[in-house]
Amino acid sequence: MTLAPQDGPSLAGKPATPAPAPVTTGTAAPGTTTQPASAPPGADMFWVLIPVLVGMILLSTFSARKQKKQKAKLLAELKKHDRVMTTGGMIGFVAEVKSDVVVLKVEEGRDVRLTFTRDAIATILKSAPADAAAADND
Repeated sequence: MTLAPQDGPSLAGKPATPAPAPVTTGTAAPGTTTQPASAPPGADMFWVLIPVLVGMILLSTFSARKQKKQKAKLLAELKKHDRVMTTGGMIGFVAEVKSDVVVLKVEEGRDVRLTFTRDAIATILKSAPADAAAADND
């Protein structure tokens, strides 16, 4: 009686099955097995973080654009006799408005006037009455 060659031992009347071939890659040493790389912990959070960061950048850009429009509107509405505050905290009344500078009257009793660029005006504290501004323009 001749038996056929077997790859592995047979168990209680069952034929032997060949062993599974090891998985090898071109860079690994022959005969070594490699397992698929698992994602590092927190890798799923990376994909959630990208849209959040993009959203924050967009909101920042839109809010900066809105503030710039508000500042331009404020400077366009600036007129004589408005009570204003500069970015440095100086408070005074507008004596003259020119294309790129504003002259502020700082002290009422004395004729103290200071010249500022239009961009130095931070806020209008009190707008001049329309009749007072019209009387000065005549």
